[in-house]
Amino acid sequence: MVGGEFQFSAEPTEERATLLRDAARRVDALTGHLGDVERGTDPKDGQFGDLLREMAEDKVAFAAFPDVLPVPILDLPGADKTSAAWRAALDEGFTFWWVRLPALLFPRKGWGFTRLEFRVEFSPGEADPRNRPKAFDILPNRRFDTLVAAGVELNVGVGADGHFSVRTGELPLPGGSAGGAAAAQIGAAVRLDIVPVRFRMAKAKVNHTAEGLEKVFWRLDGAEFFAENPPQMIVILQVPRATQEVRVVAAMRAYRRLMLLPAGLQTMIRQLPEALRTFFAQGAPIGATADYDLTPIVRDA
Repeated sequence: MVGGEFQFSAEPTEERATLLRDAARRVDALTGHLGDVERGTDPKDGQFGDLLREMAEDKVAFAAFPDVLPVPILDLPGADKTSAAWRAALDEGFTFWWVRLPALLFPRKGWGFTRLEFRVEFSPGEADPRNRPKAFDILPNRRFDTLVAAGVELNVGVGADGHFSVRTGELPLPGGSAGGAAAAQIGAAVRLDIVPVRFRMAKAKVNHTAEGLEKVFWRLDGAEFFAENPPQMIVILQVPRATQEVRVVAAMRAYRRLMLLPAGLQTMIRQLPEALRTFFAQGAPIGATADYDLTPIVRDA
């Protein structure tokens, strides 16, 4: 994501619910005008206006506070004393923290979001850039693409070098019976040193910015995300000893691809006024933000 790497695909509007209800009213009128032939044969096709009205009830949110746990780099079992994390903790006094940002998704029933974007920034108000926390490691991460594509559930924790660690064993083969057997066994095969978490994500394409920065951007595509399968956004946070305030500022955007809506509804949307067509072309975005102060936890450790 070179150039504009921290840019959302589109920004939500405070008028989102109003736009969807306006579109629903116009689609109701078009439905009566176009008749059954244009609507198609899918039972949902006769309820396009209702679908849009229900989309106006979509909600996304972050949890009231993230899960935060210390990562004792110097005391990890079998700690890798040649790793960057070990040297940073021993020589510079950096502390490391496991931070999970739960995302809450409430899409219209049966119509999940098809793109999710997350931006997380650490202590943006810190005047001295040397004192800003950084993302030592992040999850989801492209290095686990094969596992995500397979859709298996794993235990993920922190390994001896301070990075996220999984033991994959035999990777499942998507779609095959052998793959199903491997998927059933893979959770039991995983052994982790600290902070294990069950991790499963819809079979999405994961794109993200590099580790080691003061901010992280994730883009997840190619799946439908529902309340029962929200992604887990987890960071191993590296905090300089001189940092006085540790804040995590997060933003999330959720979208639906127009092309995945019923064909008849797509036809009607193309006949709406330009502002509404643009809104749907952008994925009818909805967003949420959060600002967490981790200072009492980090400084008192």
